[in-house]
Amino acid sequence: MKNILLVYSIIILSACSNVQRPSGKGITQTQAKHPPAGDLIEIEDLQKDLLDLSIRLNSIHPEPGFTMDLAEVELQIDKLSIGISTPMTQLESWKYLSQLNPYFQDGHMMIAYPNANKHMNTHIDNGGRIFPVKVQIDESYRLHVTDTKNVEGGIKVGDEIVSINGVAVSVVVKSILSRMHGDTEELRRALASDRFAKMYWMLYGDKGYYQIAVINNNRKRFYSIIGSNKNGVAQTLELGDIVKRKILANGIGYLRIDRFYYAPEHETAFFQFMNESWQEFHDAKVQDVIIDVRKNPGGTDHYWQQGIAPYVANEPFLFSSKLKIRITERNLRLGPIKGDLGSIIEAPFDQLVPVDGHDDLRITGTAYLLMGPLSYSSTILFLTAFQDSNQAVIAGQSGGARSCTTGRIDISNFSGSKLELVLPTLIFTRPSGKDLCHQPIKPDLFIADDPSNPAVAVTKLAKLIVAKR
Repeated sequence: MKNILLVYSIIILSACSNVQRPSGKGITQTQAKHPPAGDLIEIEDLQKDLLDLSIRLNSIHPEPGFTMDLAEVELQIDKLSIGISTPMTQLESWKYLSQLNPYFQDGHMMIAYPNANKHMNTHIDNGGRIFPVKVQIDESYRLHVTDTKNVEGGIKVGDEIVSINGVAVSVVVKSILSRMHGDTEELRRALASDRFAKMYWMLYGDKGYYQIAVINNNRKRFYSIIGSNKNGVAQTLELGDIVKRKILANGIGYLRIDRFYYAPEHETAFFQFMNESWQEFHDAKVQDVIIDVRKNPGGTDHYWQQGIAPYVANEPFLFSSKLKIRITERNLRLGPIKGDLGSIIEAPFDQLVPVDGHDDLRITGTAYLLMGPLSYSSTILFLTAFQDSNQAVIAGQSGGARSCTTGRIDISNFSGSKLELVLPTLIFTRPSGKDLCHQPIKPDLFIADDPSNPAVAVTKLAKLIVAKR
């Protein structure tokens, strides 16, 4: 039946006058190319992996109930275990077991396909293609085009995609979201939108061309477009791809920082970039600064504590009021809390973020931290620390992440499927305390984000800054 529908859709596409036929050469695939299937895993080994999951939840996680309904998770684990009736390849086992990811309700916990980004890079290097259109999943689970730079023509920003390769978008979106991790549904939609091309390839494979139906001005149009060979999850990035600075009108500086983690060879360059940025702002007599972390998924705190805090904060401040940590070998190495291996320690945290050493370059006005749906992990700590200490103004749009975040992830592999299990070992309570822990960060200035035009939010914020002076 599926093949009949596919043939029927291709006939319709061929008959339409507005079909886009790209001129790409060398793309003659008819069979979909999928990620490596991997070895076949026996039923009892898959069931043992699920049993191990329950054990690790209670031996590595500091408090599973902080994020998830543990009884519901255990119920879903049992259902999946009972439902295994045949051996599976590693790829099949990921598609099956990753259905647990939404139930964990945590951006730091998931069952992952090992080396997925590396496999996608290899796929592209070998002539493969991925879904070429950047998209946004809205609250009604519709799929809207936000960027068409990898498409030759026809499809426009704002178009609603209603089917891909003959499959209704409602089915595709449900398939992706049912395997997506994240604190809340809102965060899972944001992550699924950002990783749509990767998730589509993981679940549906790549045929080189993509038959896409869109609705524009209440008119349905069909396009056949070549896939993209541009990988949005490249293994290595230049520093200039991650950070950016410029001076806006009216004495406003702008910094975009897309991550707080860097390869060793980039760490020195990052701090040099930050020093040069604050010097440039000082020389230009910048009064206020916008720090854009809308796409920053987090990383390590010392990047913002050393590269930002001393230049904008007037006094030392807390970035967490309490820690709850599972003592693992890694946590013993990293500190600061010590204890017996495997134990759980819950204690107040009174370590302040220092802000001395750069008084001559500190801005004279206010820092405005621009957040978005993808701001997460260390970026949550960054935002709540500045908000609770009144050292900056938080602007933008919340993404549904909890304002008390988990962290310090532990990555291990199941013995049967060899799939990765990612678990947090630490829970941070924001400086203001636990009352707001399960609520998203509430911006001081709400500014709606436009994924198709990120500059709009910056322009709106700049106008508000001038008006508030």
